[in-house]
Amino acid sequence: MSTKNTNKPYIMIPNAIVRNNGISNISKIIYTSLAMGRNINQTRLYQQTSIHGLLGMVGYQQRTENQRVFKKGLKELVELNVISMYLDFALTKEIRPTELKGSTMFFVNFNDEDVYNEDFVNRFHDDEIDKELINYGFKYTTVYIEDAVKLFTIESNHNLTNMLSLYLMTVSRALIGSQGDKYSTETIENITHYANINEKTASSYFTTLFSAKLLYKLTLRQFKKNTDEVRDHNVYSRWCDRHTVIRQLDSDEWFMKQTLLKIGDQELSDEQREVIKQKAHELNPYQ
Repeated sequence: MSTKNTNKPYIMIPNAIVRNNGISNISKIIYTSLAMGRNINQTRLYQQTSIHGLLGMVGYQQRTENQRVFKKGLKELVELNVISMYLDFALTKEIRPTELKGSTMFFVNFNDEDVYNEDFVNRFHDDEIDKELINYGFKYTTVYIEDAVKLFTIESNHNLTNMLSLYLMTVSRALIGSQGDKYSTETIENITHYANINEKTASSYFTTLFSAKLLYKLTLRQFKKNTDEVRDHNVYSRWCDRHTVIRQLDSDEWFMKQTLLKIGDQELSDEQREVIKQKAHELNPYQ
C-alpha cells in the first residue's frame, strides 16, 4: 500500500514500532533519529553515530542520565533485532550498547526484513501491538523530514520522547499517497493506548503540536437522531495537509452531516463556522 509523496523528503517508521506499546517511547525516538540520519546520508543500509550524536540530534543535554536512558533504548532495539550495532564499516565487529561511551562511534544496521516480518509482530501480545491494522497492510508511518526536524527542535517543556510517540500515532493512519485520505479519525483512546501516554497528557501535547504547525485538528459534533446523545469526533492531519481536511467539510457526506465545533482548542462561533465552510467550498475543485 503506497502512502508516500516523493515530492518531499520523508522517512518511514515501521508500524510494528509506532503502533506498539510493548516498545518504549525512548526506543521509538532513537529509531526515528537513526532513520533520519540514514535518509540524510542517502543510504537504506546503515547509519554511523554515537550516543552524543543521538542526544544532540533530538536536542537532549549530554548528561550522564540521558546517556544511560539512550543506552537502554539502544539495548531494547538490539535485543528485538530491530537494529544491529558494529564498530567497523564492514559490519563485522559487533558492540553491545552497554559497552558504549558517549563519544564512541558505531555503525547501525537496520534489520528491516525482520521488523516488517509477521513473526516480529507476533512476538507481542494482542493488547500491545495493533496486529489487525498491520496485517491488513498498514506497514509503516511516513514522516516528512521537515516535520521531524521541527519536532526535534520544538521549544516546549513537554517530554519530547512521549510527544514524538503521540505524533507518530496520530499521523500513522493519515495516509499521504494517491490512495490516502491524508487525515485520520482514530479515537483518542486508540492513539494514547499505543503511544504509551494518558489522555490528559495527550491533550496538552496536541495543543503544542497544533501551535507548532505540526498537526492540524478539527472537532466535529454528531447529534444522534431520536436520542439525546451527542458525540464528538476529532479529525487529525499533518499541518501541510490541513486544506485537504477543510475541503471535506464541503464534499464528504460524513463530515457534512456533523457540526464543526472546534479548530485546535478553539470553539467556533456561528460566524467563524460559516467562514470555514466558505473556505471549504472554495477549496473544492468540483464546485
